[in-house]
Amino acid sequence: MTYIALIIGGSVGTLLRYFIGYFCNTYFGTTFPLGTFLVNIIGSFLIGIVFALSEPFSMSHNLRLFLFTGLFGGFTTFSAFSLDTLHLIQVQNYKLAFLYVFGTNIVGLALVFIGYYLTKTLLK
Repeated sequence: MTYIALIIGGSVGTLLRYFIGYFCNTYFGTTFPLGTFLVNIIGSFLIGIVFALSEPFSMSHNLRLFLFTGLFGGFTTFSAFSLDTLHLIQVQNYKLAFLYVFGTNIVGLALVFIGYYLTKTLLK
């Protein structure tokens, strides 16, 4: 059951990441890796919410694996983030590279905390 949870979660997360990236590249262009950026910050916010919900609702081990390792692991794209950053540096677009690294990390971390504490507050 563990492997099934991981396979299904990872597949769903990967497909969601693909469709968001495809949509952003199609409609907004590829100068800035908007799809990867959005996936990382949305994923950070949602994982904060789901983590906050996992505590009071005593989520099972397999559900946690499905969500955190599978779904969010397949959805968030820090490996793609690293590759996109390398590309921006290689084409000497240092301002966008800095903005991308700073925005993804700072906004992502902030949204994990916001998602977590917002959900904890709403559950009270």
